[in-house]
Amino acid sequence: MRNEKVDKRVLGPVLAGFFIMGFCDIVAPISGRIAVDFPTRQQAVSFLPTMVFLWFLVLSTPIAAAMNRIGRKAVALTGYAFTAAGLLLPYAAGADCALGWYFAGFALLGIGNTAIQVAVNPLLATIVPSERMTSYLTVGQIFRNTSLLLLAPIVTGLIAATGSWRLLLPIYAGLTVAGGVWLQYTQVAEPEQPAGGASSGFRLLRNRRVLIATLGVAAFIAADVGIGYLSVRLIDNPSSILTTTGFYACRIVGTLVGAWVLVRTNDVKYLVWNMAAAIILCAVLLTTRNETAIYAAIGLLGFAMSCVFATFYAVATKAVPEHANGVAGLSIMAIAAGAVSGPVCGAIIRRAGDPHAGMWFVGACILYMLGAAIGLSRERKS
Repeated sequence: MRNEKVDKRVLGPVLAGFFIMGFCDIVAPISGRIAVDFPTRQQAVSFLPTMVFLWFLVLSTPIAAAMNRIGRKAVALTGYAFTAAGLLLPYAAGADCALGWYFAGFALLGIGNTAIQVAVNPLLATIVPSERMTSYLTVGQIFRNTSLLLLAPIVTGLIAATGSWRLLLPIYAGLTVAGGVWLQYTQVAEPEQPAGGASSGFRLLRNRRVLIATLGVAAFIAADVGIGYLSVRLIDNPSSILTTTGFYACRIVGTLVGAWVLVRTNDVKYLVWNMAAAIILCAVLLTTRNETAIYAAIGLLGFAMSCVFATFYAVATKAVPEHANGVAGLSIMAIAAGAVSGPVCGAIIRRAGDPHAGMWFVGACILYMLGAAIGLSRERKS
């Protein structure tokens, strides 16, 4: 049985892991900056987020299986190493490097982030009581969103100081190394796992709640990456990256509110209300061209999306608590859905000739999450 008290010594480096998780999400908004340097290769640039999220599909289940043998801490540290290498590679290649260096670096970033997310989520589940897991996962998302909130101010400051955004890459690589050193020198208890716990991950999908929640994670990530890809394109001026700041600032507010609310109310019911609001906001972004309205709608969308991952992950883990590593592998594998967002949104935009049309894709993802939340809520009542 897990101790009902939270070990604060372990909580710190685990929450730092959530901060580092956010580094893979910089690729979608940063792709707009990279596209400026490759004006004749816009379609190829739209696949940069795919290069990150592809590895969640390929590696999450094998990594979850390996985690049973070598432990969560070792998997997380391996992920930190790959993440730092991936961030440094295109920077080391130079400002005039070929697009292939970005693809190679972001591939390493995706591999590393897959390992981090597979390991850190169950690490948190190990040290907090099950009834408080959704709330603590929501706190973890605050740290993840903070790394994204800082993206636009850092990029803006770097451009003003150096004329380029690229110093962002070694800065985030340095933070990754610092997080790895902190975790390395922290003693972490590794719980025993049942035989075949992670390798039987796909069999866990026979559990209806695990299946619904895993697909919910996939829909959430696809929508989240889609918003990151579209937000900098909905406003046609150089400050459009500030939409990313607004989105993640409001998401942090939402996670703070959620961390308080989820201790006091049903997490799935709270998700239903948030997804209903998100559908309305998608409709606004489809139709409005007013910059103020766009900033406001994207910010409110960030608030509505703040507790989605934590809720779906907690639902799946509570359904089969003895298979926490397997659930982690499935949930992180679902993050691979983010790989389709850039190409699909890009194709919709090229077909329609309007970046706002990409919100149809985001809206479809949110519609599934709303239906899934309603279904899970009804199951709890029955």
